Amino acid sequence: MQEYVIQIDFIDRPGLGYEIFSLTERNHIDKIAMEVLPNQGMVIKFCCDGIKMAHQLMDELRRVPEVRAVDFRDQMPYEEREDTLKTILNSVDEGILGIDKEGKITHINEVFSNLFLSIAQDVIGCGVEEILGKNHFISETLRSGKTYTLQEGRVKKVGKRIRYLMSSQPIMNDRRQIIGAVATITDFRQAEAISSKVDKIRHLKTFDEIIFQSEKMSQLITAARTVARSCSTVLLRGESGTGKELFASALHTGGPRRQAPFIAVNCTALPENLLESELFGYEEGAFTGASKGGKRGLFEQADGGTLFLDEIGELPLLVQVRLLRTLQEGTIRRVGGSKELRVDVRIVAATHRNLEEMVRKGEFREDLYYRLNVIPFIIPSLRERKEDIPLLAQHLIGKICAKLHKPEAHLTRDSVRYLMNQEWPGNVRQLENTLERIINLLNSREITPHDFAIWSDIGEPTGKAQNTLLGKNMMQIEIPNFDTGFRLKEVVAHIEKEILIKVLERYPSSRLAGQVLGVSNTTVLNKMKNYRL
Repeated sequence: MQEYVIQIDFIDRPGLGYEIFSLTERNHIDKIAMEVLPNQGMVIKFCCDGIKMAHQLMDELRRVPEVRAVDFRDQMPYEEREDTLKTILNSVDEGILGIDKEGKITHINEVFSNLFLSIAQDVIGCGVEEILGKNHFISETLRSGKTYTLQEGRVKKVGKRIRYLMSSQPIMNDRRQIIGAVATITDFRQAEAISSKVDKIRHLKTFDEIIFQSEKMSQLITAARTVARSCSTVLLRGESGTGKELFASALHTGGPRRQAPFIAVNCTALPENLLESELFGYEEGAFTGASKGGKRGLFEQADGGTLFLDEIGELPLLVQVRLLRTLQEGTIRRVGGSKELRVDVRIVAATHRNLEEMVRKGEFREDLYYRLNVIPFIIPSLRERKEDIPLLAQHLIGKICAKLHKPEAHLTRDSVRYLMNQEWPGNVRQLENTLERIINLLNSREITPHDFAIWSDIGEPTGKAQNTLLGKNMMQIEIPNFDTGFRLKEVVAHIEKEILIKVLERYPSSRLAGQVLGVSNTTVLNKMKNYRL
């Protein structure tokens, strides 16, 4: 007996499924699995005595009324989805663990297997507490829906103690019911190694590499160039994606410490206990698993240079106390140590949080706030300096095209207007990601509003950009005369139908029309059906 998979495409009608299964019975076909393809047909996996019998069945199926095609497939659709999911899970650098609502393990990836010295066949179907121990916090996630971030865990496997960091969150269905949980796991030693890196290899940015033409940015950079020559603490404020680390790098390279280390650490990337040991170092024996001989902290590594503390607003209160003391005294004490070590480090901190409000709520120390807020710089959002968008976008296009080994593309005038009419909540980072997505899919050297409408998710254009997309300066629609007895609901429906007609004339794809109108493809299809378009 051999296994085969066939796909049957058909136009559905009453009794068709019964006829198909009757044929499989008459041909003594042993059905293994079946999956329906909505609005297309079905796929069947079966066993039979050989290829000749499989072809005989397929020939008979092709003669069934409303059956359009019968062909072999390599796999069932669900098998293809499983292989795709497996590839995705194994492509990430962290361990992945999935459990169902009963607490049974449903998915793990190769990183998880290597870290916990286990294989999928032995783990899938086991209770999560059999692998990670009783009363594990992922069980609490499954029970209450509570999300955990970078929680430290320890377990002993095959005589080996495993120390790891885990984040977990619930899996919910459309009715907001918890149906499982998923967790990401990082080896504790790997987290220590990658939490922050001395920037010796990567080229550090300078003020000359910041792209701008707006007066607001010009004033900011002029002031920053002056401040770079001092050793005073700088606090960078601004929304996510505005380039705070770029400014921090430029402050370092623009000053007398440019030949010394520049170290960047994200205060949200590590839990409190690890962050403290990373910043201040630790002595041998300070805690279980501490390296022999201890370890130099980031303050020691940055001695003579600059330490960039990104997302300073997320710093735990305990670490805030130690940081304040270091800023006041110019010394640090390693975790588990008693000796004071003098360090000469310039601090550049950054945040998108409202520190003043956090101080009022007791979430951020007031004395530390004043120590950090010596020279504050507020980096404007992209929507506050829209005149920089054309120059910045073309610079990013050149960089992206070089990275992708593609000829340099350019924006049309309409595309420039389109970009300048966006709000850009993600700022420069969002602009760069949007352009990279477009360029990856671009088949020409010209980027048009059409490309953004199809491939970007930056929302409905506003103002002139929207008029450009519709291809007219104005859209004229006749409104029924109220003297004829039209009700408001009927008038609104009439206008909506006319707008749909005009957009679909220009953009015959429901998906593209949805992009232009700022609604989903399904919404467009439903309205077309309602208005019989």
